[in-house]
Amino acid sequence: MARKASSAHLGYHLTNAETIAGWLWLPFYLVLLSPMIQYVLRLLTIDYTQITLNLIYFIINLAVVLIIFRNFLRQRFFGSGFWDFVQALILGFVLYYASTKLLQFAVTKLVGNFTIYNDETVTSLISENRYVMLIVSVLFAPIIEETLIRGVVFGSLRNTSRVLAYLMSCFIFVLMHNWQYFGRYPAFNIFLSCLPYIPAAIALGWTYEKANTIWAPITLHALINAMSYGLLKL
Repeated sequence: MARKASSAHLGYHLTNAETIAGWLWLPFYLVLLSPMIQYVLRLLTIDYTQITLNLIYFIINLAVVLIIFRNFLRQRFFGSGFWDFVQALILGFVLYYASTKLLQFAVTKLVGNFTIYNDETVTSLISENRYVMLIVSVLFAPIIEETLIRGVVFGSLRNTSRVLAYLMSCFIFVLMHNWQYFGRYPAFNIFLSCLPYIPAAIALGWTYEKANTIWAPITLHALINAMSYGLLKL
């Protein structure tokens, strides 16, 4: 089971088996799973849309995460306490929102308007079926991504090097939302598309540390996604 750590560390950490499984699943989740699903669907001569593929992809990932990390996810929802949780959530959101606005202002002043390619993809999927995207973006994705990025990556590196934990978790978080666009658009445009994910990555890591529970960044991530895609306006 997930073990309680000392007060100098994060509130809960993964077992060695969970950590190894998480690091092995992460690249499979990012790179291989989607092509494999498409191959199987074509093999079975099943017609599918992008929204269907997206839903199958996230259902499989959620199932794997809930199976591998079931004990880790049983940790106390409010961590150290309800008010610590609320404070971490509020301050984490302020950190995310303020740094995002500052970054957008600076980049717009320097290079003008720029495209966030993942937002374009999500907007297209929302137009296809906003209710499926509500479930995927606000429920499935936060649990999957926070368990893997903050739980596995950040958590396994945090006690060795806090700086490395932030750098690696930020890098993978940014990469997971943009790697599929490499080669399809100019490199500089891809770089600009990556920048808006950095404030969220930092704020989510900080919220995890502050609240001492993985459910804090999961909750914040869900709120950010709901706001970003307008999915609360149904």
